[in-house]
Amino acid sequence: MGSQKQILVVEDEFLIAIHVADIMADLGFGVIGPVGDINQALILAGDEALDGAILDVNLSGQLVFPVAAALAARGVPFILTSGYDASGLPAEWQGRPILRKPVVERDLSRLAQSVFSPSGPVETLKVVGVHQD
Repeated sequence: MGSQKQILVVEDEFLIAIHVADIMADLGFGVIGPVGDINQALILAGDEALDGAILDVNLSGQLVFPVAAALAARGVPFILTSGYDASGLPAEWQGRPILRKPVVERDLSRLAQSVFSPSGPVETLKVVGVHQD
């Protein structure tokens, strides 16, 4: 097996950040962070060799979308996490994989393996942890 895929974890709530980082490590990913500051996240999103990222939409009142844009420009897949409904996201981010908080290990595991799989992100995957009609 090759080297670990490196996943950036951007989350400002300490317990959630540790929970997400632990789940990712248990899945065999290398974890960069977690970081809870948008400026630090922007630096890492631009400079680090990343295979993916998990981004909390709201970092202490600042929206994470500049980090998402930097990752998208590099072709790095990411998962957005939010306590709010996906319909509240700006239109350009609504098609991205989103995980509702609270983060459930089973849901994060399934979504992460799908989005960060060798075959690339699954574009049709929308929201995990929410029932949609």
